[in-house]
Amino acid sequence: MATQSDNPKHGNLPLETTAFIGRSRQTDEVLEALGTARLVTLTGPGGIGKTRIALRAAARTAPGFAQGAWLVELSPVLSPDLLEHTVAGVLGVADQTNRPLVDVLSDYLRDRELLLVLDTCEHLVKECAELTRTLLAAAPGLRVLATSRQALDIPDEYRVAVGPMHTGPEGEAAALLRTRAWPDGEPAPDSADQDELARLCALLDGVPLAIELAAGLLRATSADHLINRLDERMNVLSSNAGTEPPVADDGLDDCVPTVHRPVRHSGLRTTIGWSHEWCTPQERLLWARLSVFPGSFDAHAVDFVCSVDPLADCDLTEVVDGLVAKSVLLREGPPQDPRYRLLDTVREYGAEWLDRLGESDRLRLRHRDYYRHLAHRGDQEWIGPDQAQWQARTVTELPNLRAALDTCLLTEPDTALEMASDLVYFWFCCGHLREGRHYTEAALALAPDRPREAARALWSCGMVAVGQGDLEAASRLTTEARALAEKYADEPALAGALCVHASALTLQGAPDQALPLYAAAHEQAARTGPRIIELISLPVWGYAHMMLGDADGVRARVDRLKELTAPIGEMWAGAYADYVWGNQCIAQGSPAEAIAPLCSSLEAKCHLDDLYGVAVTLDSLALAATGDRRPELAARIFGLVDRAWNILGTPHLGSPEMTEHRRTCEAAVRAALSPAAYTTLYTEGADSPSIHTGVTTLLETLETP
Repeated sequence: MATQSDNPKHGNLPLETTAFIGRSRQTDEVLEALGTARLVTLTGPGGIGKTRIALRAAARTAPGFAQGAWLVELSPVLSPDLLEHTVAGVLGVADQTNRPLVDVLSDYLRDRELLLVLDTCEHLVKECAELTRTLLAAAPGLRVLATSRQALDIPDEYRVAVGPMHTGPEGEAAALLRTRAWPDGEPAPDSADQDELARLCALLDGVPLAIELAAGLLRATSADHLINRLDERMNVLSSNAGTEPPVADDGLDDCVPTVHRPVRHSGLRTTIGWSHEWCTPQERLLWARLSVFPGSFDAHAVDFVCSVDPLADCDLTEVVDGLVAKSVLLREGPPQDPRYRLLDTVREYGAEWLDRLGESDRLRLRHRDYYRHLAHRGDQEWIGPDQAQWQARTVTELPNLRAALDTCLLTEPDTALEMASDLVYFWFCCGHLREGRHYTEAALALAPDRPREAARALWSCGMVAVGQGDLEAASRLTTEARALAEKYADEPALAGALCVHASALTLQGAPDQALPLYAAAHEQAARTGPRIIELISLPVWGYAHMMLGDADGVRARVDRLKELTAPIGEMWAGAYADYVWGNQCIAQGSPAEAIAPLCSSLEAKCHLDDLYGVAVTLDSLALAATGDRRPELAARIFGLVDRAWNILGTPHLGSPEMTEHRRTCEAAVRAALSPAAYTTLYTEGADSPSIHTGVTTLLETLETP
């Protein structure tokens, strides 16, 4: 479920994993500025420490905001079109309608008090400026703390210029160098003379990232040796009048071509180049190839994407470890399942080398193919016992999946159709409907001739539209999908088109027209797939029977769904069996019997972060509580479910029947409670720290005798 942190007082700021050294003056300036200015931007070159200062300042000021401080990391966001999606995802704003997302964000933030940290804005500076201006105008309780190599340049922006660290023997630069080179209180070697460390920091211009890189090298050699190497490099740079020397020939001609490159005269640039020379040929080439990853990545991705000549026969584990030891590559996460990433400036340097090697296109395609295959695996394995793991993995890999989709859109439209369709389990089942529609429609726009792959993309897009409550679009998309599936004799696509079209008809109040379509879709999917349609057709089919008063039809579909899902540990579709049966209990006048199956469904949907499933189940649970003469419980649920629908967008998926049920139910609850009591109970639900916390509290309450 895309919700806020369960500790909204502090938001989502990461814990500091290394000591924060120096920078007290800049941190204090940021804190003082945030007391009066609504936009504070830290500016300075790459590697100067803007992000670290911003996070320290945000952590210190977060308790002063009712909804805490929220970090939005923008470096992996390659497309301006995804800026608002990324901010919404961090804040847990999962609006799935077709309203402009900036309007959704504005509405969400209007009555909230929080600090939004936009980190690494420089590649999206125009878009960040426009979004910030709009959100600040809409939300008086909002403050924005941005980091960027250039200012956002909007009215009332307070700018904090972040410069180098002090480089004297007792300065903060030397303290950072000592702490990073010899962590955990390790004694510095006798060769680490205080004055030499200060001289090294001065040669590095006091740039924190340059110092961090040098610290990695100090574990393998002396400060004096590094100073001599750096002096030599500086002298060569000066004599070459603005060019950077080629790396020495070391046996991998394709790895390190002899080229001269323009120099940016900075300690950081020099140190990155120096660290590059210090690497082995294999490490330099891997560094360049890793630059195709926009965010973090794991060892399996490295092996697939980067293991081509001349690294095909290398043990990349050793090469990765070498880059980690030199502080070029960062290792994150648990030791048994680590992830890696390059800092932005280090990634940029690697990307320049990759381009000069002529490998950029090849590596981007390998990256595309790896994550295209990952999306396909997720599609194939979603129906099974590992749905929670696939949901978590897809969220983690989302920057890479986005980059792969973008590459597909640029290179192979048919592949883009396939990949966007493969991810329907994530778009629809895990609450990423808006982004799913964005990518699927982009792929369809590149395929006006409608190849075979478009049939599946059309019904997948229609499925997303159903989740958005855009039932007219769903009907239009699935009508075209059905015609295309029949043209190509694509039976799985035909099953999908029939099921999604039947779902739209059901929500539009025409269950009698939907019944034969469900029957055909389920029978077809049972023979040819897709499994997701075989399963999801059953609960919506059962719901249509319920609308028509056919209890036997409901029971048959529910029982069949449990028969299919229970043996394989499937949770997402199986939870809808409990949802539909709970609604049937309400319809037949047994609301008390509905509470247990609805709670079971709600628990599963919450576990999978399926906010759509949570919202519709809460709606039904409120009906059951009202029918069971528990108005206090119903009032709390109203507050919680309204919060969920405010995040999702269209209440009750635009279904007239669901909307009328809510209206009647709410009138009964208000009649049973005083206005003050209703308001208090409703507010308790609406003001839960998060949807997840509210659901957990609700389930615990219902379990208590």
